[in-house]
Amino acid sequence: MAEQEKPKSQWMHLELYSRSGTLNKSEKNTKTSVGGVVNEAIRTPGFVDHILQDGGQPSPPSHIYSVDGKTLDQHMGEILAQVETERDPMGRKIRADKNILLAGTASYPKPVKADNWTPDDRQNYELWKEQTLDFLKNQFGENLICALEHQDEAYPHLHFYAVNRQRISETPILHPGHASNIKLEKEAKTNNKKPNSSEMTKAYRAAMRDFQDAYYNEVSVYCGFDRLGPKVQRMNRNEWKARKQANKRMRDVVRKLKVEAKSVQSRGEKIEQLANELEIQMAENQEWENRLEQETKALESGTKDLELAQYVKKNNPEIAASFNIQYARKQVAVKSKKMGFAPK
Repeated sequence: MAEQEKPKSQWMHLELYSRSGTLNKSEKNTKTSVGGVVNEAIRTPGFVDHILQDGGQPSPPSHIYSVDGKTLDQHMGEILAQVETERDPMGRKIRADKNILLAGTASYPKPVKADNWTPDDRQNYELWKEQTLDFLKNQFGENLICALEHQDEAYPHLHFYAVNRQRISETPILHPGHASNIKLEKEAKTNNKKPNSSEMTKAYRAAMRDFQDAYYNEVSVYCGFDRLGPKVQRMNRNEWKARKQANKRMRDVVRKLKVEAKSVQSRGEKIEQLANELEIQMAENQEWENRLEQETKALESGTKDLELAQYVKKNNPEIAASFNIQYARKQVAVKSKKMGFAPK
């Protein structure tokens, strides 16, 4: 099957990590710690062997989202400092093997080095990043602290990190599968019973299916990706091609809607800017009108005083002469006071 015909299905994974790392009994090895997760993500030497073994060249990630603009290792430093101050219900320090970080990966299903990346692929990749980040923000809210982009492995992908910012040691409740189990454990404890392991397994799987379904409904379907591969869905080739075309049409519609939405938003912002400018201009005009009104009143008052003076001078010369004499005396008194002696 040619590269462009390979089925494209979503890939999203969540995991919890502790400060010490934990033993994975099924794989007989130790799961990495939060320190290992962070060092691998920021491409610290000694934590990039998997890239070198595949013939790749490690390169620093791009931070596409971060609370307060901090780097992942800066966030981790604050997280480790906070958890040191926390205590469990018995007043004890939080155990080193307690999970305190939720980390996840979302991968774009087209190889980085593929020579058939078209402008359409580039545009779809940017749409996928934008949609995925929106999904994560809706899923984790303020608890999402950072998201990185890697393009130095086989497939371009995003790493994201979340913690319970109010209480770091309760971060597992952010993981859908673990949250369902925590709920069952609390219910069992309330009823003085032991948790049913079979029921917990079913609840965990159901919660994770719901999470993957939500990611598909909010992201993958709009980017032309399927929820599962054709073998898992037991589709024949014609059915798969029909689904692929339907997904592509859905993706194209969403792109057009996003372009139109941005255009409408841009027009709205321009209208708002013009409205603000108009409001400022109207305020300035009102100020000038008020000033003009004051000057007009002053002019009118001055005109009346001048007309009155002219009338008195013409019709009552003795009053005008008396006024001039009194005015002259006042002027002499002012000048004399300034010179330091009183007039006789």
